[in-house]
Amino acid sequence: MADDIKTKEENGAAEANAASIQNPFQASDTTIAPVFDQPLSKHYRSIFIRLITTFFLLSATPITLSAILTAAIYQSSIREFLPESSVQHIEQVLLAQNTLILLLVVIMVVFAGSLISASLVRPLKRLLQLTHLVSEGRLQYRLKVAAPDEIGELTEAFNMMVRKLREQQTRERVMSQMKSEFISIAAHQLRTPLSAVKWTIKMMTDGDLGSITKEQREFLERGYQVNERMIALVGDLLNVSRIEEGRFGYRFAPIDFIEYATQFIKRYAQQARSKNMGVTFEPPLNDLPKLNIDASKMDLVFQNLLDNAIKYSYPGGVVRVSVSTLPQFVEVTMADNGIGIPKHQLHRVFTKFFRGDNVVRLQTEGSGLGLFIVRNIIKNHGGDVRVESEENKGTKMIFTLPISKELIPPHEITFEEFIGGL
Repeated sequence: MADDIKTKEENGAAEANAASIQNPFQASDTTIAPVFDQPLSKHYRSIFIRLITTFFLLSATPITLSAILTAAIYQSSIREFLPESSVQHIEQVLLAQNTLILLLVVIMVVFAGSLISASLVRPLKRLLQLTHLVSEGRLQYRLKVAAPDEIGELTEAFNMMVRKLREQQTRERVMSQMKSEFISIAAHQLRTPLSAVKWTIKMMTDGDLGSITKEQREFLERGYQVNERMIALVGDLLNVSRIEEGRFGYRFAPIDFIEYATQFIKRYAQQARSKNMGVTFEPPLNDLPKLNIDASKMDLVFQNLLDNAIKYSYPGGVVRVSVSTLPQFVEVTMADNGIGIPKHQLHRVFTKFFRGDNVVRLQTEGSGLGLFIVRNIIKNHGGDVRVESEENKGTKMIFTLPISKELIPPHEITFEEFIGGL
């Protein structure tokens, strides 16, 4: 199997040669990829068996017919002229002859089938293995073109496709990195002047720079609110940039989660009342041990989820927050009776800059980055988050947190799969 293996660049090291003996594929660069052990496909095994059976039938059928005709002629015409002492000997010779011929046919069929397997079935099997590798996003592998035939042309075309996919993947990664760097630089540059504008407006509305009229105060307060939204957007962009670079930073500490959630929800009660809404909290029936969480990052989770639930709910509704226990996890559910999310867009909820079609029509404010940040934080706490929603009937955001500290990832997780959408 090692004879069919090649690499795009060979470094000649002994370790690479040892690895290539076990691996039907090798990376196209100088780094040897892990062994991909794919069992023989039932599909290709059936092809091999059918080839052997076909060859055997094609070869054995005329021999069998010839043996039958010979036996019939012998029985009807020759046997009656032979002495009794010779009949048994001749029959033994004929039986041995037919057995030997049949054995030779079987050997030839097996040999021909092996040649067919080496030239057809095995390349197809390896091509299937490479297809599995490509489907997993492992684009560093190539197949050796064994022969200049149709299978060879197919292999070369497949190698070219994989090479183009890898080039495109590299370009997309570079473009994504450049965009992230641009966003990071732009956000950093915007944060300082926005903060200066904020405090200038604050001083003016407080009268520190002289008295102002009622109309001037209304304009300044409106500008102050717009500036606050810009500062929040810049903060989200900076958070996303740190997430993609893997430097968001987590400091876990044991915290009474029920007390934490209760106090946080109380802070949102006033905001809910301003929209003629209510926020309820249902703690679990049993006591919880302290959870290891990063309180500052968990603030962003509750803030984004509660903001969305209140912002996109109808007046007079209720946002229900509940905590329940699962084996090894705590499950938190935030349910509202708001506008919901269109079914065909549910799979995009946790991608960057996503905003539902119905939300855009309402012209509500938002960057579309909050849920991306939420998912990252929950994943780095060792939990998961999902959404259940129906348009015009409400949304449930459900996330889990591990009870055991051992379930928290030892290193910060970066989410390349989010780049460009899920």
